[in-house]
Amino acid sequence: MRQIYLLLVALLAINSAWAEEPFNGRVRDAEGKGVRATVKVVGSDKFTRTDSKGRFGLTDIKPDDTLQVIIKRDTLTVPLEGKRSVEVVVLRKDEVLYSAEESEELMNYGYGYVKRRESIDYSSGISGDRLRATGCSNLRDAIMICYPGLRYINGELCLITRNSINGSSAVLILCDGMETRPELINLYDVKSVEIIKGSNMYGFRGVNGVILVTTMTAEDALKRER
Repeated sequence: MRQIYLLLVALLAINSAWAEEPFNGRVRDAEGKGVRATVKVVGSDKFTRTDSKGRFGLTDIKPDDTLQVIIKRDTLTVPLEGKRSVEVVVLRKDEVLYSAEESEELMNYGYGYVKRRESIDYSSGISGDRLRATGCSNLRDAIMICYPGLRYINGELCLITRNSINGSSAVLILCDGMETRPELINLYDVKSVEIIKGSNMYGFRGVNGVILVTTMTAEDALKRER
């Protein structure tokens, strides 16, 4: 019995020490160019985004955690299986083929690897079903009902906490990674909308806030019809 107790204590100590280390990762293509992606920890509300070089950082990650790397419409599931860092290489985009290996180089960078780790600017996530349940016929009005902090000013969607007298305070709107306008998006194609308050992850335009729209894939649409 004492041996089992000591073993459990040792395992807990190992897990605690492992979690205290910063977790560094990178998402890149086969040519070495960084890939923009959202990285989520399965079973947790913890998430972050890669920078222009594909780098990302997390903390308090457990050896048995699984990451979801979301690149536009594609989601890569990456079980860590004890890895203390990970370099995800997207080998082929058409078949979503990738590799994920531990990198000692990334581990050695420590906390200084990226400026920001877990996202602290998350504001609100809204499902497409919730947006359609408003009864609105267009995405702009549906979002404004679900998120009262948005206003339509001078033909632009703006976060009321970010209004600017000297220049445009319009939020950046991205649909499946492409900049667009809300009137060009069919409300019935929307899978989800994420609203971010002031993010420098998307350059200067993201300072006023970002609306990330994800549309349904053919598989999503089929499930919805059933």
